Amino acid sequence: MAGSGTDKLNLKKFMKNLVSALKEQNLSVEELFSQMDTDMDGRINGPELHKGLNKIAGEFLSPGQISIIIQSMDTDADNRIDLSELRSAIESVK
Repeated sequence: MAGSGTDKLNLKKFMKNLVSALKEQNLSVEELFSQMDTDMDGRINGPELHKGLNKIAGEFLSPGQISIIIQSMDTDADNRIDLSELRSAIESVK
């Protein structure tokens, strides 16, 4: 459940780690999005985000933590992350 003790997430630290992983792997935001959007529908859902973060950043996150990340990036409230939302979130950290 989001908000429970096991789902706590330092979002700022997480985003810095994600940006560092992108730099280390020389990935653009577009390349990151493309790797995560495995069903190619133009949006990243919870399971895609979970698998992508595990693969790209080595982050093992709970479903609740994934929900926190999606909620923090999802500006149109569709419970998915599109490319512009991901780009905005990452650029806000740089």
